[in-house]
Amino acid sequence: MKLNLLKKTAYFVAIAITVTALAACGGDKAKDKEQNTEVTTEEESSGGGKINPNVTPMVSKAPEAADADNLKDVFAERFSMGVAVNSWQLADSNTLDFITKHYTSITMENEMKPDYILDQEASASAEDGMPVLKLDAVDNIMKMAEDAGLKMRGHTLIWHSQTPGWLFRVDYDEDGDYVDRETMLARMESYIKKVLTFCNEEHPGLVYAWDVCNETMNDSQYSGHRTDSPWYITIGEDYIEKAFEFARKYADKDTKLFLNDYGITYGEKCKAIYEVATGLYEKGLLDGIGMQSHHDMENFNPDNLEAAIYKYAQLDGLEIQLTELDLHNNDNSSDSMQKQAELYKQLFDVIVKLDAEEMANVTNVTFWGLNDSTTWLTGFRKETSYPLLFDAGNNPKPCYYSVIESVKEYQ
Repeated sequence: MKLNLLKKTAYFVAIAITVTALAACGGDKAKDKEQNTEVTTEEESSGGGKINPNVTPMVSKAPEAADADNLKDVFAERFSMGVAVNSWQLADSNTLDFITKHYTSITMENEMKPDYILDQEASASAEDGMPVLKLDAVDNIMKMAEDAGLKMRGHTLIWHSQTPGWLFRVDYDEDGDYVDRETMLARMESYIKKVLTFCNEEHPGLVYAWDVCNETMNDSQYSGHRTDSPWYITIGEDYIEKAFEFARKYADKDTKLFLNDYGITYGEKCKAIYEVATGLYEKGLLDGIGMQSHHDMENFNPDNLEAAIYKYAQLDGLEIQLTELDLHNNDNSSDSMQKQAELYKQLFDVIVKLDAEEMANVTNVTFWGLNDSTTWLTGFRKETSYPLLFDAGNNPKPCYYSVIESVKEYQ
């Protein structure tokens, strides 16, 4: 989508004061702190099949809100709706019905990350020295998605976390020295090629987008790069560009390539992401920015979000997706649920307006979890969280209805 230039110019004038005050990408970090998105242990993450013990799950129960509006239909004219899931949820027929009722795409919370598909023993004995993958579980997941008529966001190819340390070591030995740059580049290309070729050949057209690189930017320094990442250590600063080069080389021509990160609605990190994205976009390697969007009720600032999206939208045609949306809330009282509904509406008011008025090319919103009983935040925060649109019984919460209201105002 090419954005309306006259509208963009007028919009720029209208928000110039706001953007300046927010330092072009959102302002005070203390006022809009988006949390680190994902954790590395199954004990802390719902991705290991663990459920919030403080919220009674009812995943095998038929959905209660049979007459509620379908999210995917309500938002169909604006952008697609997705949700992060795990394979056991796809295998439960009632849960799968609920997923397909509201969403057009899924993201696997953990099961397509390198930790889950790399085979250390086979890699160490491979004659060509390249990493070996075990894709049977992924194949089964993709078959379930296809059978259900769902699309998939691939998550994720290159990440410093949930990637085994031995991948970067001599002989794939956890205690070995780091390999040299050329060896690591060869391993990176081999891994990306094998994953994408498998998707292209075995499940063509299923994965419509990939988070090629996840969480590459440092939280606190304008230089941008997370220098403690083993990808950075072994390859160097250009590992991001190399990953996108390989992904573009092997991905299906219709598959969109994304740079995904958290905390990119404010300050120096937003500027760093914009710089990296600009370089990749100008070289034809990048299709979109993934804004993870793990927000907190106490700190969420819609002005920061609006300024950041508008900043990224200056790369005309760049897709913008909210890839891991949730809004942490540790209080399930009616007052707190109403406040959460108001904040969710503010958030959706921003993205719906920018998309509807052609100020930004918003193409997908994906929620990071199906309902409050399966959220990763309870483990990460060490307190019960109620961050999503549906409660443990898949019943719509007040925030569900407020989100619906946002888009109906533009219908």
